[in-house]
Amino acid sequence: MARKIANGVQLTQQCWQALKHNPQLMIFPLISGITLVIVGIIFLIPTVGGALLLGDGQVATNGDESSVQWVFGIVMLFLYYFVCYTVIIFSNTALVGVALKLLKGESADVGDGLEIAISRWGQIIGFALISATIGTVAHMLRDAGRDSENIVVAIITSLIGGLIQGVWSVVVFFAIPVYVVENVGPVQAISRSWDIFKQTWGEGFTGRAVIGGVGFLVQFVLLAVFVGLLVVAISTGFIPLIVLTVLFGVVAFGALALITGAINGVFQASLYHYAQTGDAGRFIDNDLARNAFPT
Repeated sequence: MARKIANGVQLTQQCWQALKHNPQLMIFPLISGITLVIVGIIFLIPTVGGALLLGDGQVATNGDESSVQWVFGIVMLFLYYFVCYTVIIFSNTALVGVALKLLKGESADVGDGLEIAISRWGQIIGFALISATIGTVAHMLRDAGRDSENIVVAIITSLIGGLIQGVWSVVVFFAIPVYVVENVGPVQAISRSWDIFKQTWGEGFTGRAVIGGVGFLVQFVLLAVFVGLLVVAISTGFIPLIVLTVLFGVVAFGALALITGAINGVFQASLYHYAQTGDAGRFIDNDLARNAFPT
């Protein structure tokens, strides 16, 4: 296990080096982030408006909503998840498509990535529909637990909801590079993804965990710095300084999200490429990739 963790760390470090030499990969998480903010704003208006209309001018609290309000809420939740997943998957498809080209030594830019994603539009929609369904079910389970007066039921349903989403993220880890290269449907891509992940369960899981873990630690440090700076800025009462501090926080956390997303795409593309060809490409060492596939 210690070897697997060490290999996962080294894979992550090499993906970071690849990103430093190909910063254009961060454009795709940026596009995704900006679009998701817009989607959130767009959905806020009809969701709140519909809840007020169905609730005679009041937004129902947990346990008080009518069956019509409940159905409306579930439908809006599903649609929101579907649009968000479509945006995320589209951007990740473009990112992985460019990463696959770059690791083979080919030239690729943002336009190439968008072209690849558009050419896989059918798979993206299908994948988003399945992901939105999983996300909605998990959300409903967590909500059912929060509405329950039994603390044991609340804890169990919350854990099950989280477990469903956690397992789903593992199963589909390689789905995007699968359908980018093999041009198969979303169900086949998910099945192939699970097969590849089982082959690389050690480095695949620990590498993914390292990316998330490092991101969390950096985020924690940034949060501490941001809160400290904000407290100092507020204590001065100088509005421009407060605004600059808030902007610093937005930029810092945004940059971290872009970097983490791009590194994850490079990681997926590299391990998938080795699984298909026996050559990891330009980003990670072949020996390190070979260790991810026990024989």
